[in-house]
Amino acid sequence: MSWQYFLGIDGGASKTVGRLHCVQSGERFEGRAEPSSLTLGVEKAVAEIVKLAQDLCKQAHCSTQDIYLVCGLAGAGEAALNQQATKALSAYFGEVEVLTDAKTSAYGANLGEPVAVVALGTGSVAMTLDKQGRERQIGGWGLLVGDEGGGARLGVNAVSALLWELDIHAKPVTDTGRYLQSQLGQDADAILGWLRRATPTSYAALVPAILEKMEWCPLAQSLFQQHMQAVVRLIKATGDNLPVVLTGGLADISLKHLNEPLKSRVITARGTSLDGACLLAERAIALAEA
Repeated sequence: MSWQYFLGIDGGASKTVGRLHCVQSGERFEGRAEPSSLTLGVEKAVAEIVKLAQDLCKQAHCSTQDIYLVCGLAGAGEAALNQQATKALSAYFGEVEVLTDAKTSAYGANLGEPVAVVALGTGSVAMTLDKQGRERQIGGWGLLVGDEGGGARLGVNAVSALLWELDIHAKPVTDTGRYLQSQLGQDADAILGWLRRATPTSYAALVPAILEKMEWCPLAQSLFQQHMQAVVRLIKATGDNLPVVLTGGLADISLKHLNEPLKSRVITARGTSLDGACLLAERAIALAEA
């Protein structure tokens, strides 16, 4: 089949972005939707992707059945979730590939050239793409057991520190602790309710205010130092031979605090996870038509 359209999707825990390409005219149509991480639920993720695609199709005057779709989604490394999402999306699109957002980030960061991408967003993961085109993922196991270097993990560590302050002193004793209590609740029942409802996004949302307090709050400083130790460990795990691209909401501040040997390996990203999804879709179409 000769594909006239391909759609790249980058879906994470904070947002979904998409770009629809018309192969013949070169026109592009871009849009944005709510989060579509598979960890938030496959049904919700599929609904957001389909809604975004339908909005883009209206602009391009085409049908979703005309589209070769490549999605880079958080949580897609889990086979069961990947299969569920692929099956559900296949009901709407002509062809579907569901990949991890780590893979699409790796292909986008250096536009398909060798690179190590270290994503420091709500979660964390590293993906390497070597000179032979081999891919390797490091991390990405999720908040329960991993995601060190990500915003959600920093938020969890901060909440743990608050609870320790409450247990020992019966009240927050740091500026960071007082801020956290203002967000979680003033008593045990309120805090337990917040914890029960909390998602990785909820924990990550606490981080910007914590970082603002680093100049004067020892707890904020300690939490960030712990974060940086995890970032350094993740970068070192990618090896010594590849240029490094840092992505995600914590990339800039983490780069600022890296030691010089590691900082010298960091290059500016040439593209995004969305670019990677589109690149892989374009390659797949070219291969299919060869």
